[in-house]
Amino acid sequence: MSENNYYMIITSPEDFEIDLKNNLSIIGLPDRNKRAAKNFAVGDKIVFYISKMSLFGGIAEVTGEYYYHKKKIWTDHYDLWPHRVSSKPLYLINDFNKMIFIKEIWDDLDFIKTKGSWGVYVQGSFRKLSKHDFKVILQNLKGKNTAT
Repeated sequence: MSENNYYMIITSPEDFEIDLKNNLSIIGLPDRNKRAAKNFAVGDKIVFYISKMSLFGGIAEVTGEYYYHKKKIWTDHYDLWPHRVSSKPLYLINDFNKMIFIKEIWDDLDFIKTKGSWGVYVQGSFRKLSKHDFKVILQNLKGKNTAT
């Protein structure tokens, strides 16, 4: 059995609210990340990072195989994020005021190499995370009394 992979989806506050309403049941990626979406495997873990607010809001686990669907779910005007997998929430914070602010934990995150230009590390829509960084984010979300 192979080890799971860990990823981060970078999303807007508006789209994360949609994800909350959907109970993190669908993960979508834009066309530029099609190959990555096809590589998701059942059991992989996905961290949700909310841009513009610099918050970690939840973690989902991939529960299904890749599929392509054109149904509009999110607010992006340029891409439908049609490359999708089914998922379920592992840890979720429903209140933006209680989420993990990245600067609270960035000293423990390996993927942020230069604190002075940390924003470049959370641009785009998707990135792979190390097991270490995933565990740091998970432990901090658990510490916020999240529900599974």
